[in-house]
Amino acid sequence: MDAPGPRKVHAEPTPRMGGLAVSLSFAGVVLLGYLAVPLLQGVPAIEAHFGPALALLVEAYRVERKLLALLVGAALVFAVGLADDILGSRFPVGVKAAGQLAAALVVIAADVRTSFLPYDWMNTVVTLLWLVGVTNAFNLLDNMDGLCAGVALVASAMLLLNAWLLGEFFISLILVAFMGSLLGFLIYNWSPASIFLGDCGSLFIGYVMASLTLLERYVSHASSSYFPVLMPVLVLAMPLLDTATVVVIRLREGRPIYVGDSRHISHRLVSLGLSPQTAVLVIYLITFCLGMGAASLADATPVETLLILLQSAGMVTLVLILLFFERRVLPRRDAA
Repeated sequence: MDAPGPRKVHAEPTPRMGGLAVSLSFAGVVLLGYLAVPLLQGVPAIEAHFGPALALLVEAYRVERKLLALLVGAALVFAVGLADDILGSRFPVGVKAAGQLAAALVVIAADVRTSFLPYDWMNTVVTLLWLVGVTNAFNLLDNMDGLCAGVALVASAMLLLNAWLLGEFFISLILVAFMGSLLGFLIYNWSPASIFLGDCGSLFIGYVMASLTLLERYVSHASSSYFPVLMPVLVLAMPLLDTATVVVIRLREGRPIYVGDSRHISHRLVSLGLSPQTAVLVIYLITFCLGMGAASLADATPVETLLILLQSAGMVTLVLILLFFERRVLPRRDAA
C-alpha cells in the first residue's frame, strides 16, 4: 500500500501493484499469440478466414530471439521494481541500478540495438544509455495520477502510427497489445486513482517503451535523411525532459538524484495554477503534438524536416520557459 505523505496527492492508503496487471496482461497476450501459432497453422478454417492475421503471428518466429529477450528483460526489471516497492529505502540503489543494467544487456545480447552509428561499440553504448535512461524516465514520471501510463499510451499510439505507415505490422500488433494493457490500467489510475503502478509498473513500462522504439523502423525508401531516427527522442521528449530537469535541480542543490521531490514538470504546472488533472492532460497534449510531428519525418522533404524539428524545438523551449517563469514568479517549493 502507498501511504499518504508530504509529496503525495492521495489522502487514503492506495494499492500500488497496478504494475502487476499491466505486465501480466501485456506478456500474457504476447505469449498467447506466440504459442498459438503452431496450433492454428494447418487448420483449414483458420487459414481460410484469418490467413493474413495468422501470417502476422508467424512473424513472431522470425524475431523470436528478440521478442523473448524483451519479455525476459521486462520480467527482470519488473522484479527489481517489485523489490523496491516491498523493501523501500532498504533496497540498495546499487542493486536497483545493476538490475536495470542486466535487463538492458539482455536485449542488447539479442541484437536489439541502434544501427545508425558507424561502429558497433558506439551503437551498444547508445542503446545501453537509452534503455536505462528511458526506463528511469518513466519511473520518475510516475508522480501524478494517470501521468506515466497515459504518456506511455499516447507515445505508443504515435509509434503505432509510424509502424503502420511503414508496413511494420508485427510491431504494430505488439504496440496494440501494450496499449491495451495501459488503457485497461489507466481507467483505474485516472484521478482520483484507486490503484497505483508502483515502481514495478513504471519501470516495466519504461523498459518496454525503450525496447519497442529499438525494434521499430523509422527510415523509409522515401526518407531524404537520417533525421527520422530522432522520432523516439521526440515522442518521449516529455519523460526525458522531466528527468533532465529534476536531475539538474537535485545536483545543483546537492541532493541525491534518486531522492524524490515536488519539482517535476507536472508539479510545476500545478504551481502555475493548473489542476493536477489539467496538468496531466497538458503533458498528454504536448506528447501528442511532438509525436505527430515526429511521425511525419519518415517521408518528409528536407524543408519539411526542418519545419518539424523547429516546431518540436519550439514546444520544448516553451515548456522550459514556463518552468523558468514558475521559478521566478512563484515561491520556491521545498523538496520533500
